Amino acid sequence: MAKQKSKLLLLVGVLLLGFQLHAEKNRYVVFFADKAETKYRIDSPLEYLSQKALDRRAKNNQEITVDDFPVNTNYLDSLVKYNVTPYFTSRWFNAALVEAELSDLETLALTDYITGYEYVAPGTRLNPIRETFEVTFEGREPSIVSSNSSNQLRMMGVSTMHEAGYTGEGVHVAVLDGGFESVDQSAVFAQVFGNNRLMDHLDFTTNSENVFVFADHGTNALSCMMGYYKEVLVGPGYDMDLSLYITEDVSNSGNFEYRIEEYNWLFAAERADSTGVDIISTSLGYNHFEDANMNYSYEDTDGKTSVISRAAALASEKGILVVCSAGNEGNGSWKYITMPADVASVLTVGAVNSQNQKSSFSSIGATAAGVIKPDVVALGQGVSVFHSDNSIGTNSGTSFSAPLIAGLAGGLWQQFPELTNHEIKQLILSISDHYSDPNNEVGYGLPNYKVLTGESILSIDEVFADSFTIFPNPFGGDNVSIRIEKGYARQDLNLKLYAPDGQLITSEQHTKVRKGDVIELKVSGQARGMYILSLQSGDQLKNVKLLRY
Repeated sequence: MAKQKSKLLLLVGVLLLGFQLHAEKNRYVVFFADKAETKYRIDSPLEYLSQKALDRRAKNNQEITVDDFPVNTNYLDSLVKYNVTPYFTSRWFNAALVEAELSDLETLALTDYITGYEYVAPGTRLNPIRETFEVTFEGREPSIVSSNSSNQLRMMGVSTMHEAGYTGEGVHVAVLDGGFESVDQSAVFAQVFGNNRLMDHLDFTTNSENVFVFADHGTNALSCMMGYYKEVLVGPGYDMDLSLYITEDVSNSGNFEYRIEEYNWLFAAERADSTGVDIISTSLGYNHFEDANMNYSYEDTDGKTSVISRAAALASEKGILVVCSAGNEGNGSWKYITMPADVASVLTVGAVNSQNQKSSFSSIGATAAGVIKPDVVALGQGVSVFHSDNSIGTNSGTSFSAPLIAGLAGGLWQQFPELTNHEIKQLILSISDHYSDPNNEVGYGLPNYKVLTGESILSIDEVFADSFTIFPNPFGGDNVSIRIEKGYARQDLNLKLYAPDGQLITSEQHTKVRKGDVIELKVSGQARGMYILSLQSGDQLKNVKLLRY
């Protein structure tokens, strides 16, 4: 009898829970069937994209498509009739984030223009009317300075880049994170506000323009990329234009993660795309959630399964360089990179210590699709950052190695504005110290700007200490230099240069070369891409990759 009573109570409990889910408002994403009868046209793209966004597409030879059209406003307007309130929309997914009761959604789903819906988070969170915020800058001096950024810059040759005048000016970066507390109050960011470089800001977790709240994880990440304070804290790309977006909810919810954060990232990436952003820097990664039904497995790290990975791949297709932290799962049971670091076109960044040794916490690859990850590394232990308590100190994690690489990318893109996002990524890989022998611990290694100037020579295929040294590599001029070392002294040397398609471009013969001789190889008029230089002396043959940018 007691057992039957327990079963009855359990049944009542389940029914009450089901009723509660139907009666409570939660957050969902609804998907629309099409963009029929839209007012937007392919031949009028300035109605929904900025000129800079169009220029980026043109550089990447990418046409405007229906995917670029905003969601059909007629469909959005109709949601209100079903007591479904829309907030953010996705052009790429043809979807909208809504707050609604499940029963109303089930009724809405019976219409022919809704293909489905997905539960993404419990409860309501969003301001019905966007909360406005007027940015004012205070510029307080840091009260405590216990670290400086010289080491993290030295490891990547950034000082040489800055001396050459490349600080990211003219490049636009969007940072997607969980909060930027005190950024609007510190002198560390005076160059951002003093030069009117804050272009856009929005908190997607609450529908508010105030992003200087909640937490300082984004503050830390931003400071090591774009901070500038008395040569104590200097970011690699401190002159970049900036957009700040909160996509991770770290406010009053107990820091529980739900699928909605992936969709917030999607909405922010689309906003960044439409405003003409060049780089997305994100120190976020997802695999497990508070709701276990949302969890991913390692098999899902294929670059096309998770919501955030699909969003990052689309952003990359639009010409944006997406720079993402690899994750800090190296010491845990997961071990592998988190999403969206699994996307092949994303520049995934792991962490090393000051001795250029892999940090134990840094997530490893490969992806489930077999792609080598991370792509590169930067300092991730004891990184100098600004904290919201008004101090300059340190923090550790791939969350801080990634923005260092994003800042480096900003300087490189200022120097080579004609390059596409994929070419900038390839350029960064090619100046890294494991370029010829990448692995799933550090990827292609630690990039060093000095390689471009010939001040630093790669210790990879391009260098054979007893044979020859080739510089600069990558190259952008008309000559590549080959310096003879002792291994080839007094020997004949045959050189052949092959184009990316395998066609022989030039062939040269040099007799009885001497140690210290420098051979200038003419490469003028050649297109950008990866070339192969073949060097043969007797029965010795070496093939070297050369990148022309």
